[in-house]
Amino acid sequence: MIAALDVVGYSELIRADELGTLREIRLVYKTIVRPTLAKYGAHIIKTMGDGGLVEFPSVLDAVEWTMGFQTTMAERNANSSRPPIEVRAAIVLADVILSEDDRFGVALGFAMRLQTAAPPGGIAITHSVRWQLLGEPASAFKPVGFLMLRSVPYPVEAWFWAPPGKTLPDAQPTQNQMLTPGVLALPGLAAEKQPDQRPLVVVLPFEDLSHGKDCETFADGAVEETTATLARLRDIRVIARNSAFLYKGKPTDVRALKRDLGVRYVIEGSVRRGGDTLRVTAQLIDAETGAHLWSGRVDGSIQDQFTLQDNVATQIAGALHPAIRTAEIERSRRKEADAVRAHDLVLRAMPHFWAHRRSENEIALKLLDEALASDPRSGTALGLKAWSLSQQVTYLWSDDIERDKKVALALAEKAAETSEPDPLVYTMIGATFSILNADQSRARVFIERALSLDSTFAWAWTRMGYVHAYSGEPERGIECLNKAISLSPGDPVQFNAFAGMATCHFMLGSYRDATQWARKALDERPGMIWANRLLATSAALCGDLAQARKAVERLLLDIPGMTLADVRAAVHNLTGKDFDRYLEGLRLAGLPEG
Repeated sequence: MIAALDVVGYSELIRADELGTLREIRLVYKTIVRPTLAKYGAHIIKTMGDGGLVEFPSVLDAVEWTMGFQTTMAERNANSSRPPIEVRAAIVLADVILSEDDRFGVALGFAMRLQTAAPPGGIAITHSVRWQLLGEPASAFKPVGFLMLRSVPYPVEAWFWAPPGKTLPDAQPTQNQMLTPGVLALPGLAAEKQPDQRPLVVVLPFEDLSHGKDCETFADGAVEETTATLARLRDIRVIARNSAFLYKGKPTDVRALKRDLGVRYVIEGSVRRGGDTLRVTAQLIDAETGAHLWSGRVDGSIQDQFTLQDNVATQIAGALHPAIRTAEIERSRRKEADAVRAHDLVLRAMPHFWAHRRSENEIALKLLDEALASDPRSGTALGLKAWSLSQQVTYLWSDDIERDKKVALALAEKAAETSEPDPLVYTMIGATFSILNADQSRARVFIERALSLDSTFAWAWTRMGYVHAYSGEPERGIECLNKAISLSPGDPVQFNAFAGMATCHFMLGSYRDATQWARKALDERPGMIWANRLLATSAALCGDLAQARKAVERLLLDIPGMTLADVRAAVHNLTGKDFDRYLEGLRLAGLPEG
C-alpha cells in the first residue's frame, strides 16, 4: 500500500515566508510523521520538496495512519497563528519495482495523480482500497463519482474523507472541480446512479405438514437460514424475514404478493416428518405468471437440525442462480426497445456468450457494447465483455490475438476498479485473468473474493476448478468442480464444469477419464467445437486414435487450416511440460504442425 502526501499551495507558502514554511514542514515531519510510522510498519520511500510517498504493509494500516495524520494536522492548524499547512493525501494499491535506495512503477505516478484530486486536509482512495475496508473506516469515506486523472487513460471511481469540521466536495463534480489541475470529471460517469434492477424475492413461511404438527420451530429456522443466505447473494434482493412472516398460516396467492410486496419471485416450502427423518421441499415461483421455475427437496436427520437447515439454504441458493437468471433473460427479451437498459442487454448477451460458438460470441460482444454505451460503469458489462474477448482469443476466433488480449485484460482491470463487490463480476474478472495468463495468482484473488461473498455460486466454483488445474493442483480442482456440479445441477453452463473436469484429469495424466469428461461436455453442448481440442489430445494420449482423429476433423471443419502453431499462439495458461503434452496429443491426433 502506498500513501501519497502533498502540501497544498506549497509555492504560495514559500513565496510568502520561505524560512517559516520550511521550518513548519520540518517540524511536522519530525513531530507528527516520523514518530508514528513504526507503529504501522510503514516507511518513507520517496520525498519531494512538498510531499512524499509512504509504504504500508496493509490497507488498514495505511488508512488508519493517514486518517490520524490528517486529524492531527487539522487540530494543529486550528491552534496555530500561522497560515495553515494543509496536506492532500491519496492511498492506492501499488506494485512497485525495488532498487537498493528507491522505488519505481506506474502505480507511484497514479498515486500522485490521485492525490491532486483529494480535498485539502483530506484523503482520496480508489475502489480497490475501499472494498477492503470494513465497519467504521469504510463508512467514513464518501463516494464522489468517477474522475479522469491526467495521464490515466481510464475512469477512476473515488471516495473522499476529511476530518471533522472539513466539508467534502459534492458527489457531482462542480465546474471548479472540473478545472482543478490534474483532475477532470468524466462526462457521463458522474451522472445519477442507475436504479437497482435486481429482482425482489420473498421466502414465505414453510408449511408444517408433519402428522403431529411438531416441526414448526424447525420450519421457521429453515426459512430464517434461507432468507439470511439469500440476502448475501448479490444478484437478487430479499424481503426481510419479519415482513414475510406476516403471511404465516394464511392462504396466499403468489400473484397478490407481486402487488402487495413488489416481488418478482416467491419461494414456498413445506416440512414433513417420517420417524427420525425430516423432508424439506421447496419451490420457486414466478409471481407474475404463477409458473413453477424450480423445485427440490432435502432429507436429513431430526437429530441434526442445524445441518439440515444449512443444507436447505445452500441448495435453494445454488438453484436460484440459474433459475432466476434464465427467467430474467426471458423477461428482458419481452421488454419494449425503449425500456431496455444496460442490465437487460447484459442478460440478453449471456446465452450468446455461453453458447461457445464464434458467431454467438460476436452477438454477445455487440450487445455488451450497447450496454456499455448505456452505462459505462456497468461491472457486469465490463466483466462479461472481458470474458467474451478472452474466449475469442483462446478459441482461435480472433483476427488479432494480441489486440483482443490487451483489451480483455484492460476491461477486467476497469471492472475491478469500478464495480461494487459482486461475485458475478469478480468471477468474470477471475475467468479472464485465468484464461489469458499462465500465472493464476490474480485470477485466484478474484475468484476467492467471489466465493467469500457467495459460497453457493456455482460459476465461481467452476472457475476455481480451472485455477487449481492450471496451478498444478488438479485434485483440488476436481473438488471445486464437483462442488459446482452439486450446487447447480440445472445450470445451463454446467458443460463448462465438465470441460474443467476433463482439464483436471488431463493434468493428472488420467487421459481416459479426461476423454470421458470431454465427451460429456460436448454431449451437453455439441456446438462447443473448441472442446474437441481437449477431446483429441486426451483420446490420442490414451491410445484412442480413431476418436482423436474425428475430433481433429471437427476442429478443421470449423477453422480450416488450423495448426499447432495457431494453438501455441492462442493458449496462454498452459506452459512447460503440461503444454508439451497437450500439443503432443494434438500432433498424434493429426493436427498439422504449421
